[in-house]
Amino acid sequence: MKTLESKITKPKERFIKEYVCSGCNMTVTQKEMEIPIGPRKGEKITANFGCKCADIKLAEEAKKTRANLQNEKMKQFFDYYSLINESLKAATLENYEPTSNELATAKQTITDYIQEFDGTKNLLLVGNYGTGKSHLSVSVTKKLMEQGKECLFLSLPKLLTKIKETYNNKGVTEDELLEVIQRVDLLVLDDLGAEHKTEWAITKLFEILDNRAGKATIYTTNLDSKELRERMNERNFSRLMENTEVIKMNGRDYRRREF
Repeated sequence: MKTLESKITKPKERFIKEYVCSGCNMTVTQKEMEIPIGPRKGEKITANFGCKCADIKLAEEAKKTRANLQNEKMKQFFDYYSLINESLKAATLENYEPTSNELATAKQTITDYIQEFDGTKNLLLVGNYGTGKSHLSVSVTKKLMEQGKECLFLSLPKLLTKIKETYNNKGVTEDELLEVIQRVDLLVLDDLGAEHKTEWAITKLFEILDNRAGKATIYTTNLDSKELRERMNERNFSRLMENTEVIKMNGRDYRRREF
């Protein structure tokens, strides 16, 4: 019995040339081949062997698809867990318009922070109401999520309320919420000092700060250092300031700049 291999008619081949493909940098052998069977029998075609351009294109398309899915997953995660005001959802770095030199410097510092992001450095945005601290903080999360980073924006007063709510419902548990807060690449804790000063709030804040040790966090506050220290207590304030750069943002009320 003849083997299957012996029954297959191999095409006639003629070597044409060998070259290095400029697209994939692989050595390619070009041959002329004659179709041995079928309606195109006898027809000669030119075939290139060794080129990886098609494989590379497919791999790049697959990588792009994965990146798009990852970005969409990051956005869904952010939308699900973040506690963000409706007015901040449209905030971007591009549509932030500084109203003073100090705010322009703050925007540049934020831009540099995004470009140099290593997942470890903290920022504390300090200034009076309406200067765009929350706006710039949200902008950082959006830029980093475009890079595939996991980010979270939480108003501290709302977060503490949310944690209390977990004690009485069957939705997101406190442990789940704190685990998410701990693991994200960047956490924004907005409006420090606006929460009610209770022993429970101070203890819970320390737990959050302690869990974030060594990971990037951005804080915003309307209080000065003396007020913030008194509000948080010395232990929390000390933990807050570890590896943290302070950005001062005082100026005209950004939200009323049109007037």
